[in-house]
Amino acid sequence: MDRSSDGWDRTFRPVIRQFDLKDLPAIMEIDREVGGGYSPELFMTFHEFHPQTMLVAEVAGGVVGVVIGFKHTPLEGRVFWLAVRPAYQGRGIGRSLLSAILRLFSRLGAVSATLEVRIGNRRAQSLYASMGFVVDNVIPSYYSDGEAALIMRKIL
Repeated sequence: MDRSSDGWDRTFRPVIRQFDLKDLPAIMEIDREVGGGYSPELFMTFHEFHPQTMLVAEVAGGVVGVVIGFKHTPLEGRVFWLAVRPAYQGRGIGRSLLSAILRLFSRLGAVSATLEVRIGNRRAQSLYASMGFVVDNVIPSYYSDGEAALIMRKIL
């Protein structure tokens, strides 16, 4: 086991799998923990229309992260939401989820992927940049609180 100075085990690998309806309560908890504000109906709609690109990360049998995406166009995947429980952030779970959905997009014929991120969310921007995403556009006042969004793109 490789423990860093902060005590986290950096060598474990979460189990990444498709979302199942039984995961909805955990997803709602994650949403509350990260301040997402999404409704259960939104997650159910994604599950109905895009079940293949709705993934969760499990650690010790508990859901600790989620990524939701869809084919935006025939050649482009879009990452709609990536969230990890705060207690599990910084342990590679977001990277694992993002890698898994990008592989899925590629298998589904996408040649690129896009996502948006709050202009103030430097931690997420750093993750995305380290995985090959580059800023493609800035949308002022994108979020309901008036914060701008960076649109980031990656060629798969």
